[in-house]
Amino acid sequence: SVPPRPPAPLRRLKLKPAAVGRRRRSTFDSPPRRVAFVAASFVPPRRPAASAPGIDAPPPPFALRRTSTDARRPPSDTPNPKHQTMQGEHWDVASSEEQSGTRLSFHCWPSSRLEATRCVAPLGALYTPLKKLPPQCAPPSALQYDPIRCTAASCRAVLNPYCQVDYRTKLWVCPFCLTRNHFPPHYAENISEANLPAELIPQFATCEYELPSVPPSGPPAFVFCVDTCAHVEELADLADSIQQVLNLLPEDCPVGLVTFGTNVQVHELGFEGLPKSFVIRGNKEYGPQKVAQLLGCSGPGGGGGAPAPGDGKGGRAPPPPPPGQMGGMPPQQQQQQQQIPPQGHETPGQKVLRRFLLPASECSMTLESILEDLRKDPWPVPSDKRVARCTGCALSVATSMLDLALPRRGARVMMFVSGPCTSGPGAIVSRLKTEDMRSHADLSRNAEPLHKPACEFYEGLAKRHHNAPAGGGKGGGGPGTTSAASSSHVVDVFACSLDQVGILEMGRLVEATGGHMVLGDSFGQSVFKESLQRVFKTYPDDVPEDGGKMQMAFGAQLEVLTSREFKVSGAIGPVTSLGKKGANVSNLEVGRGGTNAWGLGGIDPGTTIAVYFDVTNPGTSPLPEGKRRFIQFLTKYQHSNGRTCLRATTLCGPWYNPPPGEGEKRAPPPPGAGGYNANAGAMQQPSPVQMSFDQEAAAVLLACVAVERTETEDVADVLRWTDRSLIRLCAKFADYVPDDPTSFRLSPEFSLFS
Repeated sequence: SVPPRPPAPLRRLKLKPAAVGRRRRSTFDSPPRRVAFVAASFVPPRRPAASAPGIDAPPPPFALRRTSTDARRPPSDTPNPKHQTMQGEHWDVASSEEQSGTRLSFHCWPSSRLEATRCVAPLGALYTPLKKLPPQCAPPSALQYDPIRCTAASCRAVLNPYCQVDYRTKLWVCPFCLTRNHFPPHYAENISEANLPAELIPQFATCEYELPSVPPSGPPAFVFCVDTCAHVEELADLADSIQQVLNLLPEDCPVGLVTFGTNVQVHELGFEGLPKSFVIRGNKEYGPQKVAQLLGCSGPGGGGGAPAPGDGKGGRAPPPPPPGQMGGMPPQQQQQQQQIPPQGHETPGQKVLRRFLLPASECSMTLESILEDLRKDPWPVPSDKRVARCTGCALSVATSMLDLALPRRGARVMMFVSGPCTSGPGAIVSRLKTEDMRSHADLSRNAEPLHKPACEFYEGLAKRHHNAPAGGGKGGGGPGTTSAASSSHVVDVFACSLDQVGILEMGRLVEATGGHMVLGDSFGQSVFKESLQRVFKTYPDDVPEDGGKMQMAFGAQLEVLTSREFKVSGAIGPVTSLGKKGANVSNLEVGRGGTNAWGLGGIDPGTTIAVYFDVTNPGTSPLPEGKRRFIQFLTKYQHSNGRTCLRATTLCGPWYNPPPGEGEKRAPPPPGAGGYNANAGAMQQPSPVQMSFDQEAAAVLLACVAVERTETEDVADVLRWTDRSLIRLCAKFADYVPDDPTSFRLSPEFSLFS
């Protein structure tokens, strides 16, 4: 008998590096395919005992999720059905708002720049960073570890469900730059097709991380700046509203009080026995070092404006510097080591916290007694002059106090004014009543000498710390970074007056810090009282983790990453450019352009940013069928509980290659042919670009551009641009017969533009 042949040994394939200049075929270029994920029991990851040389200690074990047995499309090849669905012939364009907090003007994009220009409506997205998402679309709680990022220095995208994963070699491919990345050891040990981390669950395109590498900074602080030039009845109503707000604050929130009129008074809430305040002249601006000296808080070696090195008990001191500056120690041990102040030494920031910024539970009685005894500014006012109101000086003193005590912690300066600034920096009108307030005609002729200096002063307050070390961080700030991104301080203005108060000048500071501007006639109106209480609105008690906590957030930064076929043109909203350049930054600027990262300052669940994109792919090279586009929004912010969070939202969508000749100018149709853009029977269907149009989002994006252009262009020119845009849009997508107005028809997707 012939002996059996032994089995042939398995051959191991070796991957050869691609030749220089040769483009490798990407897995994202292949047509979509369907894969069924099989359920498996939960296998907790094992954390290695020690880190390998050169590798940071791994974070706590991540939450692995059990996948269901239904067939799902792999996240690397097809878009998430939760984010964009097409039901029959119509797209569910509004579903993305509830699923990811975004609204796109077009869900299916033309594949070339020429076709994108012919669409007229901008390609953009409306993004709400703090929108609460249903549990089936995002992890129910924040992930307690740092995100996994792409190793490419020019990318740094976060791991998401659209990444191609090789479970055998434990590699994942970034969909934005196509870089192959290794999973960390604590991920690679347990990850499989049936046992996925939360970031790779197909329906979890939004994940929120609570960064353990950043020490908690404590609860936010609030400084109330009260204008004492108002009438007695107005002061009484304002004092009553502030007392009601104090009952809404958490007990550990630091609170301060500054009153101003002819001069500025900083009240020492930590002084027992009787009310005590420091009076500062209101005729000039004061920096942190000068304020520390005037308040008696600049001790030997304190350095005036130097930030405090540690965080004391109860959140009374500034947080410690980022980990890594005390070699070899874990973050918890570093924080405990830094909480011990040097013997016999107290920094200026700690003195300010001990005397002027106290927790609400400790100073509520003192603060209420001061508010009840508020009196009108005692300085006499001649009959031919206006009252002396040093609004700009009070703002500089309040922000300097926060810079001294809480350079990195979230805080709000709440300014209550009842008239225009007439004294010191930021003045918009002279005290003489013979000189009128500036008008639109004066501003158009540049005949108002106080307008430009006032604008420069408030812009200087917003940019005071853009070069300070406190504003560095990993966000990568650059030219144009403001205090909104560096010191996390927000400025709110509540103006109740029948006269102008200077909102035009102060608006630069409020917008740069992400604050609120409320205009009213009186502090006793319900509009003012309800608006003030809404600032301190809390989450419902049934919300996981955040139940009962304030909805405000501080120091927010937004970064937008895109795939290679298109770039970021800019953003419109309460944003300030961080000056971060990248390969995905377009030369065509819209709003705050020239960057892909912005500082938002203070945000809440109602804050929405308009982001605009530019398709850079030329029409000569059509994209492969099945090619997808990717957008990732990275929002880093400081929660009201003091923790630093990062929310990553990743979107995926299709491209559309129009057939040759589509969109080009055609000869007038013959009589009876149905007119322009008419469907030739039931066989011809509207293009996917037209069917995926979200008219509400497009109308908002167009309106944002129009309002933005009014700041630099004449209103008549903006109106003509708007009319031409509507005409071009209708000519592109409407069905009509020339010279017959009754034949004009627009599909339901464009009803708002008809």
